[in-house]
Amino acid sequence: MSDITNRVDAYVDWENIRRRLSDNYIEKVTINQVMDAIRKIANEIGQLRQGKFYGDFTLRREEAREIERKPNFAFRNVLRSTSGKDQADITIVSDLMEAVLTQHDYDSILLCSGDGGFSEPIRRASVRSIKIYVCAVGIDVSPDLSSLAPVYPIEKYLDTKLSRKVSDQPVLSGLSPKEMVRWSKFISILDSLESKLPFVALGYFHKSIMLSYNLGGQTNDDRWSNIESAKEADIVVIETVDNPVRPGFKMRVLKLNRNNSLVKEVLARK
Repeated sequence: MSDITNRVDAYVDWENIRRRLSDNYIEKVTINQVMDAIRKIANEIGQLRQGKFYGDFTLRREEAREIERKPNFAFRNVLRSTSGKDQADITIVSDLMEAVLTQHDYDSILLCSGDGGFSEPIRRASVRSIKIYVCAVGIDVSPDLSSLAPVYPIEKYLDTKLSRKVSDQPVLSGLSPKEMVRWSKFISILDSLESKLPFVALGYFHKSIMLSYNLGGQTNDDRWSNIESAKEADIVVIETVDNPVRPGFKMRVLKLNRNNSLVKEVLARK
């Protein structure tokens, strides 16, 4: 039975949770389902005081709105670096260390991430007799974390049954019809461009091609979000090369990852 006097603060590395669910399971899990699962876990420990989601919500504005609508939840917008690197984990570590080392009004911390980089804040908390629990996609939790804190596999607390992805399963069969159309179109157009051009400039693809072919929406943020989703799914890679038009300057180019199983499947069907 939970201890209702045990006030729990949850720190949610949304980039980590979202990616790991997508990497390992066929079904799409919504941010509302994740919030409900986190509340269930926190309420097994004690009582959720607040849960804060960290991520670049300029790319996911609707998710930010969903978080704002949910009692006891909030989000912190952590912009990606200029190279596109996720920086949410760095910010969470900083906030956790501050929470551990200063006076606080919580009793326990629920860290929602399976990343081993959070080991040090957990050790610091233990020294100060602050209890930290881990909530993450169970099959991807770092051994370092599982050795330092009790782990709650988030997939067991979701209100939907998940199906594990199988390596030899056709990728498109695991996507919704809308996602099938979306990625097939994205991959086919980028493949066609690569066959005609020496390289595909990222800015050109984002500003011109995506708008012309309605890839990912009409706003800049929507299109960047689509590119980011493709990058996270390992469909594309972004590289920096010398700019042939402006010697001495660099430019970013977009490339299909032709070793990706989804890319292979789409191109085989063309």
